Amino acid sequence: MRTEKRKYLRLPVRDDVIIAIQNGINRIGKVKDISQGGLSFEHVYDEDSNWVGLIKNILIWADDFNMAKIPCRIVYDIQIPLSPEYGLLTVQFITRRCGVEFVSLTDHQVSQLDFFLKTFAKESS
Repeated sequence: MRTEKRKYLRLPVRDDVIIAIQNGINRIGKVKDISQGGLSFEHVYDEDSNWVGLIKNILIWADDFNMAKIPCRIVYDIQIPLSPEYGLLTVQFITRRCGVEFVSLTDHQVSQLDFFLKTFAKESS
């Protein structure tokens, strides 16, 4: 059994929350969960980007709300098992899950993140 090391509890988000990683390696994905300390998202890129440990900026958006230039450190980027419903498709996409830790947020960004958590995060079950 894995010991949880996160300082903040991650909460699942609505299905329409999107993330874009910027500066150098560009990725777009779907946010899976978020906390005051970071988030995880899934993306469909088959190559290993070797970006773990790097600092990147992210853009998060849902509906008409967005948070831009949020600095984060890439903590992990792992391949996840193929969903059974995709097993019969001709084209096989490799889905990866990436975890990021927020770093050096401004007061304004912390305020935006608090609003985002209250508005778009689901209560954990």
